[in-house]
Amino acid sequence: MKDRHLRWRPSLRDWTALLFLALVYLQFDRVADAVDTPLAKALNLPVSSYGQLKLWPYALLMVIRLVLELAVVAAVCGILRRRISGWPLVGPESGRLAGLGLGIGLVVMSCVVLAITATGSATVSVSMQSPLSALGYGTSWFLFDFIGATGEELFGRVAVLLVAERFVGWRGAIVVSGCMFFVLHLDNPGVSWIWLARLFCQGTLLAYAVYRTGSVWWSVGYHTGWNWVSAPLFGAAGSGYLDEGHLLDFKPTGSSLLTGGAVGPEGSVFAFIAVLCAFGLLVAATSDRRLTGTSGRVTAP
Repeated sequence: MKDRHLRWRPSLRDWTALLFLALVYLQFDRVADAVDTPLAKALNLPVSSYGQLKLWPYALLMVIRLVLELAVVAAVCGILRRRISGWPLVGPESGRLAGLGLGIGLVVMSCVVLAITATGSATVSVSMQSPLSALGYGTSWFLFDFIGATGEELFGRVAVLLVAERFVGWRGAIVVSGCMFFVLHLDNPGVSWIWLARLFCQGTLLAYAVYRTGSVWWSVGYHTGWNWVSAPLFGAAGSGYLDEGHLLDFKPTGSSLLTGGAVGPEGSVFAFIAVLCAFGLLVAATSDRRLTGTSGRVTAP
């Protein structure tokens, strides 16, 4: 018997949405930079200082990207004649799922850093700043990491999944989302094949979570927690970037296989174990809300 999802034949609208998404992928960074660069200059916001990413230029860019990515989702929904207020942007227990994902992201990424230090491959110390400064930087980075993660999930999970499942079914859409996730990070500093492989695994986890939970918000929470722990909290590189005002100082001394090298702890072999643990925690803590129709395409409850 043929796979059920192959009975679905993409329509003209599906092909139009695919073409639109491909054009967005090719031009998105250029459009975002065209908006962000003059604004950053007008506000006198240098992007980096002493090799560290500065908070407010990052915040501005994340807000701009979020607005643009929300517009992309709205356009895709319009082309496909879907409600933007429906699955997967709006789903059951969104707040609880976001909090659950956040907690899991914080825990598993913290365990990666602690595992690295436990092997003697890195040291962690308290950064030299006042408690008030630490509180200000910590909360601000958390807020804008949440905004940044929301934007990435809008594109990488919501828009990509809505279009990809029309062509390859929900299982294929998960793989497509994983591939897109590592392709979007190819230009990051310190890129390594281990990190890219981990990004693929992480992307498939985030996409699977959307189908399993019935919304994108577990993935947003998890993505936020993962990003915040590595750079703003521990002071390690996050996707190759160091953040100003980090709460702790992470100093790698051992093999890049364990420390992640220039890309940071998320490029460590321990990060693969973290993703696997996150998958187990997701399955243990959530109910499977997937519903499959006669075409084999998964829809929201």
